[in-house]
Amino acid sequence: MFLFVFAWQLVAWVVRATLRAEIGWSSPVALWIAALGALACAVYAIASSARWIKNWRDVREDYRADLQGGQVVEESYEFTAAKRFQEPEHGGLMYFLRTTDDKVFVLFDYESADFGARGEDPLKSKFQPYTELLIARAAKAGIVLDQRFSGALLDAGDPHELSIPPQSWPESETYCKFRWDELESRLTRKARKTQKQ
Repeated sequence: MFLFVFAWQLVAWVVRATLRAEIGWSSPVALWIAALGALACAVYAIASSARWIKNWRDVREDYRADLQGGQVVEESYEFTAAKRFQEPEHGGLMYFLRTTDDKVFVLFDYESADFGARGEDPLKSKFQPYTELLIARAAKAGIVLDQRFSGALLDAGDPHELSIPPQSWPESETYCKFRWDELESRLTRKARKTQKQ
């Protein structure tokens, strides 16, 4: 709508300068032009949203197959260390857990994000990582149905401030593409500034 109004004012200025006619904000046709612009923006927004939704993966068939099959996939993980990062908008915490085979597994602490969204302290969350994790997933859809920690408590330390945009965040309950020793340099602004200096 902003671009439409900007273009309208530009055209109104050209018409005023060349034809000595008024089609800007103070003209009698201003209401009609604004209404047509709003309609055009609404049509564009609907078409854009429809294209976006059309690209969603339809998992309904996978859900039905999982319900009918009644099977889950159990995954077990063993961790040796933990680090936590905090996203800046709501303060939600993300845990990066080092596996025994030196991979990095990611878990989001959704309770901390809920606290932050309500204006409360995200660090009040009861989420704590332990050395062993069992995850049950739906066999075809891949959604996590249950997760249970056991073993010894891992100290994740103070949270590092996450500085990458949300679209670059790793998915929860998956392996991260970054190695354990490069997490801070890849995910935080402070480490990036130090590297540039």
